[in-house]
Amino acid sequence: MKIREEVAEDELLNILNSELAKHAELKKCSFISIQRSKPDGTGCNWSAEVRSKGVPHHVSAPITGKIAAEARKKYNVK
Repeated sequence: MKIREEVAEDELLNILNSELAKHAELKKCSFISIQRSKPDGTGCNWSAEVRSKGVPHHVSAPITGKIAAEARKKYNVK
């Protein structure tokens, strides 16, 4: 199991939304909350909720999913 950096929920949201801001086509999307969970098989203890105002799911989901997947490899919530 890989060791992840522990961050506060608000810090994790900032990290996720900073990555999302790099995608102009998703300027109306945002990560709005973090849900804590028991560590999964990889050791990650959270998932994220996304709000995609006016952006079709088929456009936003691949990008927000990749951002969350990469962050789940690097971070856990405190």
